[in-house]
Amino acid sequence: MHVSIIIVNYNTFELTSNCIRSIYNKVKDIAFEIILVDNASSEKNPDDFKVEFPNITLIKSEINLGFAKGNNLGIQHAKGDYILLLNSDCELRNNAPLISYEYMKSHPTCGMSTVQLHYPDGRLQYNCRKFRTIGWELLEVIPLYLLLPKAKKEELMLHHYFKHDREVSCDWVWGTYMFFPRSILKSLPGEKLAEDFFMYSEDVLWCWQIKQLGLSISFVPEGKVMHVHKGSSKGKKNHFQKMGIDNHAIFMKRIYPNWKWYIFNFIYKSKQHSFSLLKKILN
Repeated sequence: MHVSIIIVNYNTFELTSNCIRSIYNKVKDIAFEIILVDNASSEKNPDDFKVEFPNITLIKSEINLGFAKGNNLGIQHAKGDYILLLNSDCELRNNAPLISYEYMKSHPTCGMSTVQLHYPDGRLQYNCRKFRTIGWELLEVIPLYLLLPKAKKEELMLHHYFKHDREVSCDWVWGTYMFFPRSILKSLPGEKLAEDFFMYSEDVLWCWQIKQLGLSISFVPEGKVMHVHKGSSKGKKNHFQKMGIDNHAIFMKRIYPNWKWYIFNFIYKSKQHSFSLLKKILN
């Protein structure tokens, strides 16, 4: 088995079904399995997935484990040499898993890779990131970054300053699509993906831990995936947004474990509050 594709479903039956169909339609020339973890969905009986997709491995959790624990539960049943974590609100637009597999095989020092993501209307999503720093936050708050040359902004921050049109090494990528060798788990704490967060910012932490092993994180634009974005966490938008901001601040405390973190946290949360207030005014 080359690749185990892990999908976590929570009340997104239609989106998840579309995701699975796209895998069967697009993935060729590689041995793969689909492991679907249902996080105690109430929307629909998860057994209905097996009616249309009898070959998937369906794991039914009695409680909502969240994203990190849900993926770890799926990985426990994986047989592939590589793991692909794929959000339930995604649809493959080409044979991205094969592209990722061939890339990882030819880049042994790469610990994780991702691909190009698009909104349903075709717009790019900026899923390739650098770790935040005090300097970056200050640049955006003032905002001095407007004075920087385009190439310098891309180098410092990636994100929306980067066109996502070429291969690049980055610090972290969205958990929407994460491709990595299963063997890497043996080198992580507890030999599994960290479960510090229920959801949001776990992807940052996983990438940070992989980089601590001396491995790189790569963005490979040849792979194409449509991502509804927030489709797998519909409802309670403000609650999830706050969770994401809070979790990222907690993660940053690992990078800034002393007085620097208090400076970062003050600037970071002040900026997020200002952005939220501006959105309310504009709306």
